[in-house]
Amino acid sequence: MPDTPENRARRAAFEAAFHAELRDAAGARGFVETFVHDGDPREPARLVAHAASRGLPASRPTLLFLHGKGGFAAECRRDAVRAVRLGYNVLVPELRAHPPSGGGRITYGIFEREDLALLAAEAARRFRFDPARLGVDGCSMGALVALHVAASNPHVKALWLSAPFADLPAMAVQYVHRATLLPPWLVEVPARLAVAAIARDAGLPLAHLDPVAAARRVTCPATLVHGEEDELVPAASAPPLFAALAGEKELWLVPRCGHCHHADEPSALRSGEYRRRWSRFFRRTLPAR
Repeated sequence: MPDTPENRARRAAFEAAFHAELRDAAGARGFVETFVHDGDPREPARLVAHAASRGLPASRPTLLFLHGKGGFAAECRRDAVRAVRLGYNVLVPELRAHPPSGGGRITYGIFEREDLALLAAEAARRFRFDPARLGVDGCSMGALVALHVAASNPHVKALWLSAPFADLPAMAVQYVHRATLLPPWLVEVPARLAVAAIARDAGLPLAHLDPVAAARRVTCPATLVHGEEDELVPAASAPPLFAALAGEKELWLVPRCGHCHHADEPSALRSGEYRRRWSRFFRRTLPAR
C-alpha cells in the first residue's frame, strides 16, 4: 500500500480497530502493546510490532503473523484476535520498509528473517514469550518469509501458508503481465533479466531465497492454503511447494477464492470452514493451555 495521507489514515483506522479487538480478546488480565525493536544490523532499521496475551505469557505458545508485500499488521486482525481468544500469545510485526517500521527496502526474507529472530528475542525479554514454542502464519510475501523462518528455526512447531509463491522471477513475470496485459511469453525474458539485474545491483542474493529449496528444509506440520482464482499469485504455485515440504502437510485449494488479505480471500468467502481448519490445525500442532 503506497504511503499516502489517505492510506496512512486507512492504516490508522484499521490499527485502532485491531487494537480494540485485541484488548477485548486479551481480557482484564491480559495486555496489548505496540513496541519498537532493532532489525538486522546488516541493514539497520527500527521496526514496529504488536504483542498481545491473555496473561501468564510464559505458559503459552506464541503465534507470529506475517503480512504480505505492501500490507500491514492489522490485515491479520481476524486470525490474531482468534489466536488470543484460543489462549495464544501473538506477535504481529510491521515488516521492514512497511510504515510505521523503518528500513529502506523490502528484501523478501534476506534481512526479514533476522528481523524476526530479533523480534522473538525481544518479546522473550519484554513479555516472557517462550521462543521455543512458536507457530507462524504468513500471507503471500509473508508466507515466503515464514518458509525461511521455519526452515532455519527448529522452534517453529507449526506453519500456516496462505498464497505463497514458488519462484521469485516467475512472480516478476506475473506482475509485469498483469501491469501491461502483454502475454507472459513476451515479458518473461525481460522480467527475469530485470530481477537478476536488481539482485546484482542491490547486492541482494535473491537466488538464496528459493521457496522450494526452503520448503524442503521445513519439517514441522504445515498447511498450505491457496485460492484457485488468485490473480496475484496463481494457484499453480501451490503444488511444487506442497510437494517439497518435508513434514506432515495439508494442501487446501479453495474454489472461487482469490488472494489472502483481499476481499475475496478464503478466510472471508469461506469464513466458517477457514476458521475451523485454522483452529484445528494450531490446536493440534501447537496446543495452548
